[in-house]
Order: sequence, then C-alpha cells, then structure tokens
Amino acid sequence: IGDGVQLAACLALGAEGINMGTRFMATKEAPIHENIKKALVESDQTNTTTILRTLKNTERVFKNDQAALAQEAERKKPGDISVIREFIAGSKYRISFQETGNTNDSVWSCGQVMGIIDDVPTCQELVDRIVGDAEQTISNRLNSLIT
Repeated sequence: IGDGVQLAACLALGAEGINMGTRFMATKEAPIHENIKKALVESDQTNTTTILRTLKNTERVFKNDQAALAQEAERKKPGDISVIREFIAGSKYRISFQETGNTNDSVWSCGQVMGIIDDVPTCQELVDRIVGDAEQTISNRLNSLIT
C-alpha cells in the first residue's frame, strides 16, 4: 500500500491493517542509504521481479543483476536453496543498504508500490498525507454509495 486511496480501498474491504514496508523505505527516517531511496523514487512497478518461487517462499525484489543471477541459479536447480544462498545473503543486503548504496550488487526486497513513490517525506508527513487522502476518498467516494 502506498497512498490513501489504497488505504481506503483496503478498509472498505474489511482490512484492519496494511503493509507499507516499501513505502516507508522511502522516508527521511529510514536507516538506509540515500541511493536506495532514490532508486525507489526513480523506478516504477516494472522494476521488480520474484525469486524463491520453487521454494514456495516467493519474494518480490528489485530487478537488478543479482536478482537475475539468483533467478538463473534457481531455474537450473529448482527447490535447492544452496544455489541461491550466495545471492540472497544478508551480508550483501546490509552492505548495499548501510554502506555503498549500490542498488545492483545485492538482492533486496521491494514491492510494486514503488511505481507510485515520487518523494522521500518524513514518516509524519507520509502518515498525515495517507490518512488525509483516505479520509477524503471515503468521504467523497464511498459516502455517496450509502446516502
């Protein structure tokens, strides 16, 4: 979920909570390298791919060289985590996020919501915007359905 319209839709469907991991990665307070945040802002929903499908543990990740290598290794030996472990190692992820900011040298999780991320606000600004947009959507669109 990345905006108030999506929050309103989830609430209308009965959700009691939402997941906004990728969206909160692109906030000022997120403890990750600015290059990762920049990649989230500059990319769109087509810049993701999936890995670990043959292990029944599918993960959506940023589409880059390391993710492609992990996919190729998984295609060659489906269901064998040992062939992809080197690509998904947490140590590579940590270096990208905390040290280098290199978006291409590790496999890192992100969702298709990055297609609507266009800024890096504070967490407070993001929450205020999403709640305000959800309230407006509910008032303007959903309210008219019951009156």
